Amino acid sequence: MPNPESQFSIECNFMALFRIGDNIQYNIKILNTLYTAYNLADAQQRNLLCKPIIIIIMSIVEALLYDFHHRIKFYTREGIRNMALDAIAYIQSKKIDDLEKYIASARKHGLFDPAHENFYIKLDELRRIRNRIHIQNDRNYQPSLEQNIFIPDNKDAAECVLEIICRTLHRKHPRSVGNFVGTFTFPWSSRFEDLFS
Repeated sequence: MPNPESQFSIECNFMALFRIGDNIQYNIKILNTLYTAYNLADAQQRNLLCKPIIIIIMSIVEALLYDFHHRIKFYTREGIRNMALDAIAYIQSKKIDDLEKYIASARKHGLFDPAHENFYIKLDELRRIRNRIHIQNDRNYQPSLEQNIFIPDNKDAAECVLEIICRTLHRKHPRSVGNFVGTFTFPWSSRFEDLFS
């Protein structure tokens, strides 16, 4: 288990679908195992661990975006705090059902902090990297060699993106019901401690 000083924890007060929250907790356990190996590994082994780490982090990102869009669309009685009514109406009227569309929707409505374009560019780049789970790379994303895309810098970027999404959901869009999922504790140090202060 990683050292508590090298963890980022956030109360999960924003999940609509508790089973997705449970599955995220399961994937965090997998990340804990991978980060334990990562922290003990040499540079070559660390590079090899970047692919499963990035894929799992970005799968968690997709689950969070799915859950948030589901909540906007179907939890109409409860509502969504701190969100413009026109953005809610837009999302409720559209079929948004994959990571690329969730990112486009979030970008269109500035759903996450920081709302500047660089965040959404990086988020979409990480989506394409996550899609490289398909070894054949039939969309011909570059670079063509996986060893040049699953690298520590992209792992670090995925951590940052996930932290921004969790912090924004926690701070701006908490639910009015109790927290039935607990706390998400990720195996890396917070990178944006005063970003939202």
